[in-house]
Amino acid sequence: MANLSFSMLVFVIASIYPAFSFCKTTSSLSTASEQLKYWHQNVQNNMPAAFLSKLSPLNKDDSEFFTSLASKQSFSSNAKFCSLANLACYAEMNSIKPLGNGYGYNNNKASPGLENVDPFSFFRISILKQGNRVHLSNLEDQFPQRSFLPSQIASKISLDESNLEKVYPQSFVNPNRKGNVETTLLYCNSAALKGEIKSCSTSLESMIEFSKATIGSKRLVALTTKSTKGSGKELIIQKIKKLNVKKIVSCHEVFLPFSTYFCHMLSSTEIYAVDVVEPETKVPVNKILAICHMDTSAWPSYHAAFKILKLSPGKGEACHWMTQIDLLWIVAGENV
Repeated sequence: MANLSFSMLVFVIASIYPAFSFCKTTSSLSTASEQLKYWHQNVQNNMPAAFLSKLSPLNKDDSEFFTSLASKQSFSSNAKFCSLANLACYAEMNSIKPLGNGYGYNNNKASPGLENVDPFSFFRISILKQGNRVHLSNLEDQFPQRSFLPSQIASKISLDESNLEKVYPQSFVNPNRKGNVETTLLYCNSAALKGEIKSCSTSLESMIEFSKATIGSKRLVALTTKSTKGSGKELIIQKIKKLNVKKIVSCHEVFLPFSTYFCHMLSSTEIYAVDVVEPETKVPVNKILAICHMDTSAWPSYHAAFKILKLSPGKGEACHWMTQIDLLWIVAGENV
């Protein structure tokens, strides 16, 4: 998206997404515009288009009302709150797949479903060469549409199962939905790997603050894959560029009723921007980010990457594609 002023971006949101229609009162843009303002205060580039629909549709009055309720230990979401805040409290869904980086485990047990991981979700860095054929994994959003909570509400929700079941009882009725929440808690609450800094961000603001603190910068740049085009297809690499960055925080969406991201920084990580084209026509398809973890020595032996790549910990790097709803955070001003 071309550089736009803050006011123009608010207009774009209101024009594209019904939740932000100007037919509502001016205050209906309050929470979304505050989130967007916070982004512009801390991030050098514009918010990716895929994230605009994740801004909260709550108006100022509703946000303040539900914040006051969330401050009480007896708070429990209901259909009205879920609808107004655009949450996935009642969404029917199948069990989620592991994150692109294969996380979602603790020190003793592999995450459920790792044996069913997409065989194209991990690859060696050697395939990232001009002219090579690559099979993309699914770049689509695998989750129901839902928004970020206002930070003042999200900060009052602790990431433990008993608390979440009290606040969002609807998400624990359906076995698949309950399993999705439990898998997310496994991602969020398991111990960090050696040399890893990690956090689960339950609001847009907390994701930005974690990224700033982790890479040590007051201003960030957010990178993401251009679109979902080419998902699951075999394509040809037309051009590849290694990005010259020193510190990287990668954030991957996980499932809770509200938009939530698993964010972490690992050492020895490289990023590549990869332009892919159709094999026969050479028509451009997409510009995709690939992230390569060069040191896998601290990863558990049952990690999905080792099954796919037929490696053992520390015996080779593991790369994966970034989807359109993944974010890579880097220091503003770095030569990329």
